[in-house]
Amino acid sequence: MLWHLLALLVACIWGSTFVASKVLLNAGLNPAEIMCLRFVLAWVLMLPFALRKRTRKKKRTTKDILWDEFLFIILGLTGGSLYFLSENTAVKLTSATSTVALIVGTTPIVTALMNRMVHRDEHLSGQFLGGSLIAVLGVALVVFNGVFVLDDDPLVILLSFAAAVSWGFYSLVIRNVEKRHSSITITRKVFFWGVITMLPVCIWGMYHGESQLCALGDAAGTQTPGWTLLFDPTVFGTLFFLGLIASFGCFLLWNIVLRRIGIIAAGNYLYFNPVTSLIAAYLVLNERITWLAILGCLMTIAGVYLCNHGSSKH
Repeated sequence: MLWHLLALLVACIWGSTFVASKVLLNAGLNPAEIMCLRFVLAWVLMLPFALRKRTRKKKRTTKDILWDEFLFIILGLTGGSLYFLSENTAVKLTSATSTVALIVGTTPIVTALMNRMVHRDEHLSGQFLGGSLIAVLGVALVVFNGVFVLDDDPLVILLSFAAAVSWGFYSLVIRNVEKRHSSITITRKVFFWGVITMLPVCIWGMYHGESQLCALGDAAGTQTPGWTLLFDPTVFGTLFFLGLIASFGCFLLWNIVLRRIGIIAAGNYLYFNPVTSLIAAYLVLNERITWLAILGCLMTIAGVYLCNHGSSKH
């Protein structure tokens, strides 16, 4: 029960990050900068724990070390740069963000199906599939929140689905490395390679003048350098939340939870992301909540309950 509650807690916190990211976007940061800054901050905060941790005294070949590092790069891509880049690009290309939220909201069932195709140790029962359908319908009601608008742009749909598949790959690959490495090591590597693989996007944005953070102002000094934006209390506080809690704390907890209750059971709690996002948007951005969204929340809760009582491995 403890690990299920922690999975729910992480999913709820991650749901609120959509609102936090929107605050930073409104302040002038771009999506690539937000991801890099939160991951760098999380990696730095994790250093003391990583340095104190004793390495396992097990002889490993160079081939094994290189293979594991390759898997860490894949984790950094799928759980970091590729996921955030595809999702945020889809949001940028459409005015109907509900399309992106709905497709990304199917991540749990996408992950479960991918896991079933690769591993045969977790059976997807009819109760699980039925619970997933109810949860997805609940997510749809929450996402639309009374306004049913969809974008039929194939690129937006493709990028949104790519984000869901990317997180599915992250869940599959982490299952391979968790037997040989601690959760702290895995999480630290995800942050490191996530930043490294996102840097080209940040540099491209700087070169094309899309980065307000790197604006230096004019020679007369009449304009404030862009990097001073980080000292704004709202920006600094939001970044600290994203780095310390949503990245450092949640990624570490999530990697531990995956070990304890499995990919499918843990992934089902991601259906709660839109629910928390809805509540956070209401509290922070004063966005409205309709009775359809409330019904969607109840359906999501019921669907997740059925899912986690309809899978063969908990």
